[in-house]
Parts: sequence; structure tokens; C-alpha cells
Amino acid sequence: MIPGADGWEIWTGSAVNGFRQHSSTEHLLALDVTGIPSGGVAMAIPVRQVSAVPFRAQTDDLSLLGDLASMQLEKNGNRPALDGGQLTDHFVYGTAPEETHLTAVVMTPPSEGQLPRKSPDQFDISPRCLPLPEGKVVVWRELGRWVFGLGKPGHALYFQCLSGDRLDARAGNEIYLALTQLQLQGLLKAIPEELVVWSHGSATDARPEELESLSRGLGISVHTSPRPYPTWPVPPSRLLPADVRAERLALQGKRNRNIMIAALAVVYLGVVAYLYVDLKKAKDGAAVVKRQADAVSGEASLLDQHRSKWAELRPVVESDYHPLELFLATYRALPNTKEKRYIRFKKLSFLNQFREIEDELKVAREVVIEGLADQEDQQQIPIYAGNLRSGSDLDAFTWSIQPETIDKRSGKLTFIFVGNATE
Repeated sequence: MIPGADGWEIWTGSAVNGFRQHSSTEHLLALDVTGIPSGGVAMAIPVRQVSAVPFRAQTDDLSLLGDLASMQLEKNGNRPALDGGQLTDHFVYGTAPEETHLTAVVMTPPSEGQLPRKSPDQFDISPRCLPLPEGKVVVWRELGRWVFGLGKPGHALYFQCLSGDRLDARAGNEIYLALTQLQLQGLLKAIPEELVVWSHGSATDARPEELESLSRGLGISVHTSPRPYPTWPVPPSRLLPADVRAERLALQGKRNRNIMIAALAVVYLGVVAYLYVDLKKAKDGAAVVKRQADAVSGEASLLDQHRSKWAELRPVVESDYHPLELFLATYRALPNTKEKRYIRFKKLSFLNQFREIEDELKVAREVVIEGLADQEDQQQIPIYAGNLRSGSDLDAFTWSIQPETIDKRSGKLTFIFVGNATE
């Protein structure tokens, strides 16, 4: 199951013999997809449900990479949900003496309807299932949202879901900001000079005017080509949501209990035969064992209870509140112009984690903006505060605006804005 442009696609085949498309749907929820062929199911997780954190580890000891990847995710605020199953993994895409280049990923726990009726045997992320060309930015459409990624042969370096629903100059700016961040971290030698938009042969393919607007916003050339056939990574990822893991454990437990009951039945019947009990008593004993076996099947309802409890949990990581998304929103609200930068950032802090508020577990988010401006530009500070409060990108936040002060050393006005949001 691969996320297509406007719905889930089903491909059949193997990594050795290649894949061919079995069907294409308009269902955005995997639960609504029917007609899945018999056999094992492998599911590609959409980009919108995964966060990528590429980094360089100062070691070539592969046994340390798992702990380093977890630390990097924690450092970037991408903490996986507790008891959510195996929601993190890491993929190596380059090595050097005493250095390893890798991408850590964290998966958002699937919500209601995001898993198919038939539990997948394997999970992986969709960018690893597509041949991303090296040295180019690739943009494609997944389940009604535009995403982009960077790759190396056989590897996905970075990927991200675009915040808007259209390909325009704003989307180009968003991609450019992400590429600049990777370049500043030393993960990208230079900004790619070419962007490829994959087409799917549908009405939602990018139009020429959209490509032109995207090219202007990004500042590099843009062209289109058909999306290549997907494949399945070998080996696949270790991602395994809690729902599927719980189902596997429940089935394994049920199988073990059935074996135990069957063994007890054999012992029981052997004792009955050894004691020369009449046929009537032997039949009664078999009926008791049959009722015990039927009672075991009721424990499958535990899986439904587990899913119900899981639906009450909120994800720790949501793509709309990634540090990069919040940084971009606070940057857009600045009253700066091309001619003059009235306000400059001094420090930005982001907090995004669970807290117990009024005996209820809620997601608490906080944005702290520390900035400075020249004294003659003092009137720009309240303008910036008004932009933060009225902007649609940060409408979930309540802002606390502290009076600006004068830095005695530099003579500049400094201010602190604090935004809080609780869901």
C-alpha cells in the first residue's frame, strides 16, 4: 500500500521481480480501502505522519547509532509517544572515517482509520519506497498534500510535508528555508540547482503557472516527470505501531493458550481413560474443554479495548508544530522589508510536550521570542506583536507581550514575547 496523489494505491509484486499497480483509490484513510489481494501486506507510511532529522554522528561504530539517533530526536523536540510501539528508526546514507551520516525518523502514532483492515506485516516510510535522485529536490503529491524530499541512491536524506495546499512562491520559500537549514548544518554541500515535480496523470498534477511560481519562490529551475514505480526497501524499517504490535501479541497469546488448553485436554482424556471412566464422563469432560476453548476467543475483545484507550492519547509530535514550522511562522510575522530589517531575532525557544493540566493529560506548547531593534524603530515592536496575534499560522497561541527594555551595552531595544497553546 503506497500513498498516491489523491488516495491509496495497491501494488503487487516483489523487490526482485518488480511491482505493478493493482488498483488506485480515492480513499484518504487506509481503513476505507477494500479489495486488498491475499497474502502479506506492506504499508508505506505517508510523509505527513513522519518527521525526519538528518545529522552527522562523530563515530563509525554502528552499535552506537541507535542511542545517538534517539538523543538527536530528543534534542529536536521529536519525542516519540509513550507506549506507542516502535515509532523511531534511523537510516545510514553515508560514512566517512570516524563519522556517519544518517537520518533519524519518528512516526506519529496512527489515529482512527489510518491503518488498513488487514494488519500489515511490514512498515516503512514512503520516501524510501521511491527512487529519489541525488542532487535534486523532488516534489510529489501524497493523499492530497504536497511533499518534498532529498535523496541519495537507495536512501532518503530528508523529507517534509509542505504546509500549504498549493505549489506557489510560498511553497518555494518553505523548501528553500529547509535546504538552507540543511546546508548550515553541513548536511548539504550546496543548494541543488534543479527541482523535479513528479506527475501522476491526474487532474491534481501541477499546472504550468504553479511550476513557474514555485520556481520563483525557490530560485532554481523546475521541471516535471512521471513518478517512477515504487519498490520496497531491503531490509525494511523497524517501525511498528502499538496497535499492530498489540494485535500480534494478542494472537500469539491466544495461540499459546489454545495449545495449552489442547494439552490439558489430552492429559484430561488420558487420565479419564486410565481410570476407566465410562464414555459418558469422557464426553462431559470434552464438552468442558470445548467451553474453555470458546471462552478464550472472547479475549480478542481486549484488542478493541486497547484501540479505544489508544484513541484517547494525543500525539507528542504534530507536523504543524515542528520547530521549523513555528520558526517560519514567527519569521513571516516580522514587519521587516527588503530595504530595512527593523527587528532581529536574538533567541527563539520552542517547547512541545505532554503536561498534566487539571488532572488531564494535554499537549502544552510554548514559543519564546527574544528580539532587538534600534530605538528609532520602537514603533515596529508593537506592530510585530499585532502580527503574531492576528496571523493565521499562530492563531492557536495566546501571546504575553512584555514591555521592551534598553540594553545598556548596545543601546538597542530588547523585548520578549511568549506564546502558549494547550490542546
